[in-house]
This record gives sequence, structure tokens and C-alpha cells, in this order.
Amino acid sequence: MIAHPGFSFEPLTEHTFGRIDMRAALYIRVSTDEQAREGFSIDAQKRKLLAYAESQDWEVVSVLIDDGYSAKDLNRPAMQELLHKVRNKEIDVVVVFKLDRLTRSVRDLYTLLDEFSRHDVGFRSTQEQFDTTTTMGRAMLGILGIFAQWERETIAERVRIGMEQKVRQGKRHGGKYPYGYDRNGNLIQEEAEVIRRVRELYMKENLSFLKIAERLNQEGKFRRGYEWTRNTVALTLENPYYAGIIRFGSKMKNGKYPQRKRDLRVDVIDVPGDHEAIWTVEEYEEHLRLMRMRSEGNHSRKLDYLFSGLLRCGRCGSTMFGRLTTKRSLRNGEIVRNPYYMCSRRRDSKTCDMPMFRQKHVEHLIMKYIESIRLDRSKIELKQDQTELDRKIRRVNNDLNRIRERRKRWQYMFVNDLISEIELRRHLDEEKEQEEKLLRELQELENQKKEEFVYPAKLLEVIDVWDQIGNQEKRELLLTIFDEITLHTNETNIKGVKNRFFPAWVTVRYK
Repeated sequence: MIAHPGFSFEPLTEHTFGRIDMRAALYIRVSTDEQAREGFSIDAQKRKLLAYAESQDWEVVSVLIDDGYSAKDLNRPAMQELLHKVRNKEIDVVVVFKLDRLTRSVRDLYTLLDEFSRHDVGFRSTQEQFDTTTTMGRAMLGILGIFAQWERETIAERVRIGMEQKVRQGKRHGGKYPYGYDRNGNLIQEEAEVIRRVRELYMKENLSFLKIAERLNQEGKFRRGYEWTRNTVALTLENPYYAGIIRFGSKMKNGKYPQRKRDLRVDVIDVPGDHEAIWTVEEYEEHLRLMRMRSEGNHSRKLDYLFSGLLRCGRCGSTMFGRLTTKRSLRNGEIVRNPYYMCSRRRDSKTCDMPMFRQKHVEHLIMKYIESIRLDRSKIELKQDQTELDRKIRRVNNDLNRIRERRKRWQYMFVNDLISEIELRRHLDEEKEQEEKLLRELQELENQKKEEFVYPAKLLEVIDVWDQIGNQEKRELLLTIFDEITLHTNETNIKGVKNRFFPAWVTVRYK
């Protein structure tokens, strides 16, 4: 038995390779750059695997094909279906043409072998002739897997060097062009205007990412048919490509590329591109500095006042505005100033005797109000019907399921020689393109669902997240839920007592 951290293999039961009526699943994989190579085509692998199964007197119950997928991980449609069949004991043996058709990752290899072993499923490779029923067979398989991973990492390193060289020459290193450009990299003026509008709302109107998304959606300026979200606004503002800069960055320790703040999280290369820019470099650096300042919470005093623009005096109906207390020093030497709110009529004409409220007091009153609703659910109009967003998500998931079923039918037709390999690849390419489009749509909808609040039903979540989010997120949350918060108290002359609040309550009006 070979040792490997986190994995163990139990011997397969005696019947696994001792039967002639074994149910075999043939797994075929072809990556994009291998499709034209002799011996690696789908048709070539299918012929050899069918012949091998016939020589063993095995019954072929399933032929699973991943066309155009890399072996770097297990996130492949046919691979996931194979694992489903293994776990449901629908097959007795998995057969591949070569080991690297299954995976090029040592960790994934051991994961798969462990999964096969736990469900009493054997594994055969027609080229390497390894048998997982013996210790030596598993040891040799592991050694070969190490070389397969080494080959993949070597290829990945060469690709990365090639991409880096392209970037240093001012060329894009691949992938789709961002919103604002067509597939040939030409600027789309209509979309460029929307991108300029994003920056205008952020810089001139001082709106948050969420508020910008809401404004653009209200104006009907959608993002190629999709609604804007907080994330897409932030990613747009952070994208250096719009400033004529091509950026290439390394991966994080988890093997993924960072979406936000890439230049702060990994090493990057920035070079001027030869494409038409939407912003100047100076404009990009200007709003990027502001984004960083805001994320650190020290860009202006406006964020100190969580309830600015929301509070009303319960006595005279006037607005209440925020102020900061005079500076005071803590024992550790830190200088602090605490926000409080004052009736504007009291300030301007002293015709209102409403006392001032510390911000901590207002927060306490809001939490107390929400907690009272939590204890009395009858105060909330709970929505039982599915929202339009839920219906869209359900529709996309149904469409994805239909694609998976169609993919199985195409593979079945190919295995039974009802269609050619060229026809199979054309159908699978079409399904893959549609699947990727639906997955992007699903991600957008799920992002919207995370950001979207159903009022007042979602009000109860405020208590749960309040202490876990920063001031900017708190203010965005309040502005999204409340249209107006009115403060009430019967007190007039208040003497401040440390860590104590005077009797008061709030009434609210929702958006």
C-alpha cells in the first residue's frame, strides 16, 4: 500500500476484476490543442476503448466525453457524471485510453482512485496497463501521475512566460475583451459612454457601488442585457484596461486569480497597450486612490455619519444633521471624536428643544426596534411568493439541466455511429458556448440576490451582519432599507451619563 497524505486505498474486493459481466464506463477527454493530434481524437479514443472492453468481455454501459476540457482539475461535465455513476454503483470499472486523459494532477489522481476504491470500482488504462487491485499497480500509477503533473506544470509555466512576453510587448495575453470592446478589440462607443457614466457617478455624485448600479439600471443602461451589480461596478472602476493599460498578474496561493485589488494581492506587470482607452491614466489613478481611501474608511467625515440624510426630529419634523464631538484622548493616547445628531431647527433658530443623540444611541434604537420586530413576526409582511429573481434563477438552472441532457444524447448518438466526430464536436461546442453564457447569467443573478433586499422581510438580517461590516457597508445598508428614520423622546434636558442612553424610540418609513 503506498502512503500519501490525506489519502488511503483499500484493496478492491475479489469480484471486481474476476467477472466477465462487468459494467464498464469509458472516459474520453480531448483538450482544445489535442483535438487534431493523431491518436488523441475522440473517435480514435472511442475505437480503442471499445475494442479493449470487448477483449475483456466487459459490457460498456456508458461512454463519457469531455471535449475541449483541460485535465488541470475535475471540474468537467463528463467527469462529474462519471463520479456520480461511481457513487451510485452504476459501473464496475472505469477505462481510459491513457492516464493523462483522466487527470494530470497527483492530488486529483489520488482523490479519484480513493473514490473508485471506496465504491468498489476498478480502473484500467489501456496504454499503461496499470491494475489498481495490486499495491504495485497503485504505486506505479502514482509515480506516473507525478510525471503527468510535472508535464502539466511545465506546460503552464511555458504558457505563462509566453503570456508575460506578449504583455511586455503591449499586447493582450488572451481571453475575452472586457465590456466596452467588441471581439476584435475595437471600442464600442455606446458602451464606452456607460463606463464614463460609472466614473462620473462615483467621482462627481459620490455614489457607492450599489447606488451606481441602481442608478444605471433605473436609467436602462444595462451591461449587455444584464443588470449592473455592486461587484460589476467595482470591477469596472478597477480595470486598468479602460485606462489603456494591459495588466498581467500571477495567481494567489490557492491557484486562483484575484478579482479585486489584484495589484495589492499579487505581483503584476503593467504596460501601455495599443488599444483605444476610455479614461486617461491620470483619471484612473485618481478614482483608484479614492476607492482605496474609502475602503480604509478615512476618506471623509461623511462615512462617520451613518444616518446622514435619514434622520428626522420627532418634535418639529426637521432634518437632523451630524456633528463630531470635540477631540478627547484615550488612555492609550489615541485621539477620538464621536458623531452625534442635532435637530436643524434647534441649531438655526433654537425653536426646538429636541436633545442631541449620539450615533451609538441611534444605532441602539434601530437594533432595539428590529429586535422587537423579530419577537413579533406579525409586524412583518413575509413574502411567500417567489420573487422575479428566484424565477429567473430557476429558469437558468432548468436550461442548464437541459444542456446536460442534450450533451448525453449527442454522446450516445456518436457512440452508436449516428453522427460523426465532426458533428459531435460542433454540437458540443454549441452546448458549451450556451452553457458558459448561462453560467455567467446565473452568477450575475446570484450576485444580485446577495445584494438585493426584500423589504421589510430582510430587515431582520441587519442585526446579524451589523457588527461584521464596515461603516461604508452599514450606510449602504441603511440607505437601501430606510427612506426615513424619526427619533422620538419625552426628555428635554439631558445630562450625559457614560455608557447609558436616555429613553427614546424610533419610527421608520421604508423604501
